Amino acid sequence: MLRTELRLNATLFVAQAAVSNHTGLIARTGLAMPAAPFGSPAWQLPALVSYLHHLYQDEQDPSPELWRSHTERQTGPVPRPHIRYHADGLHDPDAVCVLDIQLGPRDEETGWPAADLAVIEQEEGACPFGRVTRRHGAEAIAAYAAEELTAEHAALMDRARRHQDAALVRLAGLAQRAAEWADKVRAAAHADAVHVQADRARARITR
Repeated sequence: MLRTELRLNATLFVAQAAVSNHTGLIARTGLAMPAAPFGSPAWQLPALVSYLHHLYQDEQDPSPELWRSHTERQTGPVPRPHIRYHADGLHDPDAVCVLDIQLGPRDEETGWPAADLAVIEQEEGACPFGRVTRRHGAEAIAAYAAEELTAEHAALMDRARRHQDAALVRLAGLAQRAAEWADKVRAAAHADAVHVQADRARARITR
C-alpha cells in the first residue's frame, strides 16, 4: 500500500478476499479506499452482493481477478475501493472498516458460490476493533446488506429533515433502492435453498 495514493495517515476502508478453487488452493487479493465518506458496510456490501449474483447468473466460480475487477468497477455515484492493497486489513491500525471475504466454488445444487463474510468496524476510541459481524452464505450476506442499507436510509432521512438538505434526500433514495435490490437477491437465494431442500425431502420419501 502506497500512502501517497491516499492521504497521509488517512483512515481506510479495506475489502479483502480469499478465493479457493476446487483443489483447495487459496489466492488472496485486496482493495482499499479512504474510509470517509462511503467506506461503510451499507455502501460497500452491494458490490459483494452484486458479484455473488453475477456468478450465479453466469454460472461461474469466483476468482481473485473477477472479484477485483467487479469490486473496483465504478457503476454509480458511490465510489468503490480501487487501490491495490497488499497488507492484511485485520492488522492495519488505519483500517477502520474491513470486509474480510472468503469465496469458494458454486454449489452444484443451488448454483450460488460459497461465501463467508466478516465485517470488522473500528469505532472511535475502541482498541483494536469495536464490532465484528459475521454472515455465512449469499442469502445471509444479501440480507445483511439490505439491513445496513435500510438503516442508512433512515439515518440519512433524519439528517435531511434536520438540515433541509435535498442532496441527503437523493442519497437516502439511493440507499433505499439498493436495499430493495439486495432484498430481491436474498429472496432469490432463499428460494433456491428451499427448492433444494424440497428436492432432498422428496428423494428421501421415494427411496
